[in-house]
Amino acid sequence: MESVRTRTAGGIVLGDAGTIALVRTTGGAAWTFPKGHINAGETDEEAARREIQEETGITELEYLDDLGSFERYRIGPRGDDDDLSELKEVHLFLFAAPPGSALSPSMEIGEARWVPYREAVQLLTHAKERAWYGNVFERVREAIQRD
Repeated sequence: MESVRTRTAGGIVLGDAGTIALVRTTGGAAWTFPKGHINAGETDEEAARREIQEETGITELEYLDDLGSFERYRIGPRGDDDDLSELKEVHLFLFAAPPGSALSPSMEIGEARWVPYREAVQLLTHAKERAWYGNVFERVREAIQRD
């Protein structure tokens, strides 16, 4: 059985004092950037904004950059690759949240937290997501230091 290919969009959301938003699904073991499937008729950026709002509660995002895409398998219940069901193309953008933004996750999200950007790689569950973050780390750091 071949994996279904899907497209998702989301982002790295910058908060106060050099933090970024990470989310964990309800009942899930995986920490990830807020993101989700792209609906018919949506652009990647529109889907990213919608998914970030649904998963973190943040609505007023400042667009900073397009960080590109990578592929990875769906994360299984134990945080491992579910290579039998879904191969995702993940497109992420860089956004800034308004100062003082609180995270208020939806019912599908078990926990959302602001994490120091330098420590995010230690929490991210998926190896490909950690590697991708390493590739864009300097762009994130530069955006944080612009303020």
